[in-house]
Amino acid sequence: MNTIENILQLIRFYWRTEKKLYLRLFLMFFAIFLVKIALLDFIFMHVNISVYNFSHTAFHTYIYAGSIFITLSYLFNAVHHKQQAINYLSLPASNIEKFLSRFILGVVGVPILINAGLVAAASVVTLFLGTMDCLAGHQPAWLRIFDYQCVPLYVVPFREALMGLHPISQFFFSFFWTNMFILAHCSFFIWFGIAFRKAGWIYAFITYFIVIALSVFVLEVIGDSKQSAPLIAGTAVRYGAVLATILFTCLAYRSFCRAQVITHKFITL
Repeated sequence: MNTIENILQLIRFYWRTEKKLYLRLFLMFFAIFLVKIALLDFIFMHVNISVYNFSHTAFHTYIYAGSIFITLSYLFNAVHHKQQAINYLSLPASNIEKFLSRFILGVVGVPILINAGLVAAASVVTLFLGTMDCLAGHQPAWLRIFDYQCVPLYVVPFREALMGLHPISQFFFSFFWTNMFILAHCSFFIWFGIAFRKAGWIYAFITYFIVIALSVFVLEVIGDSKQSAPLIAGTAVRYGAVLATILFTCLAYRSFCRAQVITHKFITL
């Protein structure tokens, strides 16, 4: 119980001491999504409706995921700087408590900041488009405009489950495995952010694409020899995500403990 209390106290401490950082992150995400919605969507809207729908989903996914991964790779950036690392050591908590508090703040707090920036940007664009409709004498579809620009992917199946189109258990099953898959990616980028002093996210992306390419190649080989390849791939992805999350989190914690020693010999690329 003391461990949980210490973790909560550390999270509150980070929040109090890093408010300006969180504000800058929010404004950055707000600006990114505002440019994406107001500029890119407007351009593709006048090209082709299919291109517009594809670009909307693709840009949204890449910006959202990329923002999370790059931000998380800087989550433990303080351990690479002597004075900030000393401040880490001086905190009245164990290494596991320091690590978990920062980890939880990152995998929960960063997506909240990004979603807040997305909601703010979508609200501004919705207000603008709705006002233009009013000035043109049309009835603005406020909910449809906002929903299309901002609704998270997991809201749609949840809404369908509430309407009785799908079992609610199916939604929670899908929600669990989707978040486990995302958590595996998050822990991967956190580990590289601790392990590399400079631009760890670059090395993480390079390694990530190499691993994905090898995985696709292996699955293609399996698919040529077995008819049950899709089932094998689905099972491998699900349980592989759990194992990867545990592995990457343990490696990140190990790297964090090593980095707590001020005179550590670390990779300084």
